[in-house]
Amino acid sequence: MLNATSHAPNPLDWASADAPGESAHSQVPRGVGAFRLSAYYAADQSRLSRRQFTGKTALDLHDPENGRAIVAIGDIGLMSLAYVRSTGHDVIVSELQRPNLLVVVSGALTTANENTRFESADRPWLLTGRGTRETTVVPTTQDAYEAYVLSMPPQFLGHRLARVEARGGMIWGDAARAADGHLAQLTLALATQLTLSRDLAVDRRLADAWTTVLVEHLNGCLDTCLGVELPRMPDHVHELALRHVRAAEELIYDRPDEIGSIRDIARHVDVSERTLQTAFRKVRGVTPKQVLAQARLHRARRALLDRDGPRTVSEVCRLCGIEHHGRFSKQYKEAFGENPVATLNARRRR
Repeated sequence: MLNATSHAPNPLDWASADAPGESAHSQVPRGVGAFRLSAYYAADQSRLSRRQFTGKTALDLHDPENGRAIVAIGDIGLMSLAYVRSTGHDVIVSELQRPNLLVVVSGALTTANENTRFESADRPWLLTGRGTRETTVVPTTQDAYEAYVLSMPPQFLGHRLARVEARGGMIWGDAARAADGHLAQLTLALATQLTLSRDLAVDRRLADAWTTVLVEHLNGCLDTCLGVELPRMPDHVHELALRHVRAAEELIYDRPDEIGSIRDIARHVDVSERTLQTAFRKVRGVTPKQVLAQARLHRARRALLDRDGPRTVSEVCRLCGIEHHGRFSKQYKEAFGENPVATLNARRRR
């Protein structure tokens, strides 16, 4: 657990919930910077606009009448960072697709699956694999429970995730190791970046930089915890793959409307589709198709939020090279917790 001096700026606007003369429950707080409020649990005011996990959750406040739990989420490329604040609750989480890195800032957390039990005291971070777990969070005597949860595609961890899940589905850092403490601090630094952001959508180059730094550091910590050294590509092979990926991403992020298929990207990079697929798996841990889909979603979001951008969802789809509008709307809502037209209408009211 991090100490009080480690707090990142608060990703929630508390003024809207704690205005003078008003009950703390009379209004719902808002997200700050690139964070958006995704869930608010407070008796009959509870609401859920976006799920933090890909499976179901069942949350019970310790104080059903006066307690509350709040989740705000910011997106960073293919990753998302959730801020959790609670007066105390129990929750059953079924996360079926993505591993999660959890950093507790204040309060205590106990979580267990069918194989492993974890308590947050003096642990800088916890990585949970896919599956179901039961969690209890408790605030301190003075402050609410606060934590950050970084969710990522399983490919980012490579073979390490399979080893973690084979060893019980959880693994955690050691406060005595400087690298483990640094990983927790990096997560809070990312939270600071998102909180101070002036835009809801993080710039793709900034997202790429954070992804590279955090994933490489996390994998280094996992290698130490697992006690293994995984084979590493020779530098010249890695550099060549990285050049292919960066050339492809220039097209993906800057001119997605010119891409009809992965073959178009490979032709742009002047490599075969197989070479391109291999390069992306080595460097990013995902396929070029996945990167393209995420890039289109985030470019569409930026266009929908831009006051001077396209005036209709159809125009946004055309700008981003999106052909299947219905599928896009479904994927957009899954990613951002609202329909594209809701984002467009919110921009018009700003």
